Amino acid sequence: MTSWDPLWPSEVELSVDEVPDSPLDNILYDDKLGEQVARRERLPVVRVWRHLPVTGLVVSRRDVAGPAGQMAMARMESEGWPLFVRSTGGTAVPHGEGMLNLSLVFPRQAEGATTDRYYRLLCQPLVEWLRGLRLDAEMTDVPGSYCDGNYNVAIRGRKVVGTAQAWRGGLAGMASRHPGYVLAHGCISISVDLDAAIAAIQRFYRYAGRDEVRIERDKATTLAEASSAAWTSGAAKASLVDFLLSRLPEVGVTPRLGP
Repeated sequence: MTSWDPLWPSEVELSVDEVPDSPLDNILYDDKLGEQVARRERLPVVRVWRHLPVTGLVVSRRDVAGPAGQMAMARMESEGWPLFVRSTGGTAVPHGEGMLNLSLVFPRQAEGATTDRYYRLLCQPLVEWLRGLRLDAEMTDVPGSYCDGNYNVAIRGRKVVGTAQAWRGGLAGMASRHPGYVLAHGCISISVDLDAAIAAIQRFYRYAGRDEVRIERDKATTLAEASSAAWTSGAAKASLVDFLLSRLPEVGVTPRLGP
C-alpha cells in the first residue's frame, strides 16, 4: 500500500465518542477537542463518529448568513428538516441515521501544512478503507454532487464522502491566548435516504435564493447502495475503526484508544 503523508503525527488518540444529548453539540464536539489539542492537553485526535438519529441537514455559517439564509433555515425547520450549523466550510450535507463521520483534529504547525495536504491526509485512509471493501474508490471532484469540491471520495464516479476544513487560532503550543488547530472532516454516506436528503438540500438553496447551487441525485451514492449490502452506520463505524487500528501502525502512527 501507499505510504502516508509525514504530516501525520507519530501518535494519535483514536476517539469514538459521540455526544448523545444534542445533534449540534455532537457536531461541535470536534471543536472542543481542537481546543484541547491546540493547548497540548490532548494527543492529536482521529474521531470516528455518527450523527444522532435526527433527520436534517448540516450547513456552513455562510449558508445561513443574512435574512435569506435565516428565512430558509426557519422554513426548513417548519418542514421537519432542522439545520445544524458546523464550524467548517462547504455547503449542505445530510444529517441523521445512516451517516458516519471521520474527523482529524491536529495542532497547527509552522512548516509544510496546507489545506491540500490536510484534505489528502483525510481522504487517503477513507479511499484505502473502501478499497479494502472491494469498492472502486478514489479522491476526486464530482461536479453536480452535494457539497462538491476537489477532495470528495467517490465510488465509480459517484460521491460517497464530502469533506471540509477549519483552521483556528495560531501555532499550537506557542505563547498565545488562542493556540491553534486544524479540523479536517469527512461526512460519509452509509445508508441515508439520499433521495429525500438531496431533495431537501435543493429546497433549502431554492428558499435561500442560491440558484447557482445545483445538485443531481445520480452524482452521489451510499456505501450500502454501492456495495449492494445492508450496511448500517454502526457496522461501518466498527469497520473503519478496525481498519485504522490495523493500518495506522503500518504507516508509523501509534493509535491510542480514547477514554
